[in-house]
Amino acid sequence: MLKKIFQYSIYPIVMLLAATLLIYGMQQGYNYYLVSIATITVFGFIILLLERQLPYEKKWLNNWDWNLDFIYYIINYNIKLLAQLQVLWLATIFDFPEISPTQLPFWLQVIISLTIIDFFLFYVHKISHKYLFLWDLHSIHHSSERLYFLNGEKRHALHQILEGAPGIILCLVIGTPHTVLITALSLLAINMFMQHTNLDYKAGILKKFFCVAELHRWHHKADFHDAQVNFGAWLTVWDYMFGTAYDNPKMATELGAIGIKEEPNYPKKYLKQFLYPFSKNIKDKSRK
Repeated sequence: MLKKIFQYSIYPIVMLLAATLLIYGMQQGYNYYLVSIATITVFGFIILLLERQLPYEKKWLNNWDWNLDFIYYIINYNIKLLAQLQVLWLATIFDFPEISPTQLPFWLQVIISLTIIDFFLFYVHKISHKYLFLWDLHSIHHSSERLYFLNGEKRHALHQILEGAPGIILCLVIGTPHTVLITALSLLAINMFMQHTNLDYKAGILKKFFCVAELHRWHHKADFHDAQVNFGAWLTVWDYMFGTAYDNPKMATELGAIGIKEEPNYPKKYLKQFLYPFSKNIKDKSRK
């Protein structure tokens, strides 16, 4: 009974506690990057420990790709940071219309910004499974043969820009306060931890609204045909709107292998993965 209570309570506790700490830190005037980095780091460490205690799949506890995924996380976090700073610099040159609803409560502004960013993440993700060059970029994310909290940010640098830039730019162009944007991105980062975690938690009714691990694991199935569902990063509403939502009882027992079945020799090093979309030689070796 206690295990079941823990399994069903951990997702809302993590997300609500993270949101509370982030919003409090931002509104108290602390340095927003320090608040963001500290919160993401603390919750990443907590989720790592929880994975060790209650793993969804014990064989995924192996740390064989930790170094690679950590490199991806650092690089892609800095890409987001540079994108924000660049748009802020542009705002000093151009007069963007300030139509962001700054009169609303801070937490509601965060939800609005996160929803905008989330839609573009979903849409670019969805079409990345349709068009070959975008898939070559995105396939890096699917190349992992295990799921755990850190590989949610395993993305090609160019694809990271293509996914994140539209929503971030739109938010900043309409005058979204920087603290609101940082809070939204930080919450998204923690939800990505929970979406890819190897923690055996249950979301219950919340999986009708949020993109949790129970849904997203199916998206990482090794069979490409099976993986064309559950594209969302935060909200499930986009998957329902576009007809790609999938929730079936067999997901709990028939996950099977994850990765890319068609490419058993996908490169394991960062540089080769970075060059993969542009190198026919690397792609040919990957598919042998």
